[in-house]
Amino acid sequence: MVNGNAITPISPANWAALIGAWAFDGKSARYLGPAGTRRNGHSDATTTASHEAPLGSPYGIAVGDIRLTDGTIRSVITFTALDEAEQTTGGIVLGYESQNESYIIVQLGAYNAGYAISEFVPGSGWRALARAGSIQNLSTSHPYALELTQIGQELTMRVDGVRVFRHILPKPPAGDQVGLFGWGTKEIEFSGLSIEQELPRAFVAMQFGPPHDTIYEELIRPVTESAKFEVIRADELRGPGIIFEDVKREITQAKVVIAEITPANPNVFYELGYAHALNKSTILLARSERDPLPFDIASYRVIFYEDTIRGKPVVEKSLRKHLASILGDSSANS
Repeated sequence: MVNGNAITPISPANWAALIGAWAFDGKSARYLGPAGTRRNGHSDATTTASHEAPLGSPYGIAVGDIRLTDGTIRSVITFTALDEAEQTTGGIVLGYESQNESYIIVQLGAYNAGYAISEFVPGSGWRALARAGSIQNLSTSHPYALELTQIGQELTMRVDGVRVFRHILPKPPAGDQVGLFGWGTKEIEFSGLSIEQELPRAFVAMQFGPPHDTIYEELIRPVTESAKFEVIRADELRGPGIIFEDVKREITQAKVVIAEITPANPNVFYELGYAHALNKSTILLARSERDPLPFDIASYRVIFYEDTIRGKPVVEKSLRKHLASILGDSSANS
């Protein structure tokens, strides 16, 4: 796994209050309570209030103008007051697309826990994915440094530099917009928000040795890297431990899995199956002369290619289009 591809930390410049009342001053955001809440003495801030929360639930969501699929989000959260009965909660929203689709919240104070990761499920509400600690240990006198790292479907939550969770999402987030979340009627301040983006990762599942190594080095790797992905193949993993545990982690952290399925290699199909179990985006490659595909994957789109000088530009173009589509870049498909 290659590190060091983080971009200089950036902060959202603009905010939109979708639910609840919020105040923004360019450097920080403040959740004021449910919609209709009056601001108290925040003359230096711009206050916006959106529609009432469903069924009168006292919560708020604000989204920023920065998107994230891989990287680290940091914010200092300070509670002006805590109400254990109403479960005062402050957190970061991840993978937001719309109010009608699922999203993830990494939060302080929820489900009677000090730390929690939850998911909004349309039609049924929020459900806890992971929780730890007691809500009684939260304090109004402490600025909590919340840090969330998302690499593929792996989430790592740290508070004041201490790791409290490493959680694997069962599926990729629906969107990539970053936001803030507040629950309750008490004001919550969010300051020092910054984001370090990383290149999304692509895991390549394929048989090793000639001629497959040539296809990897001369076609798959350069095209995928030019599409702004970090590329890794199982034989490039280093370090002690069980290799397949490393492979599973790389698949979990990947934005996409590229599988060359020309030979019926059991390791490749196992890795492809693990990716499908995680609802991971996959791109399948196979030589045009390959025998009929196995029944279980026959319905998937496959990029068939000719291993010739004339065939190389064709498969490069198709692979580039698939990768651009996964990143949501429609301009690359023209």
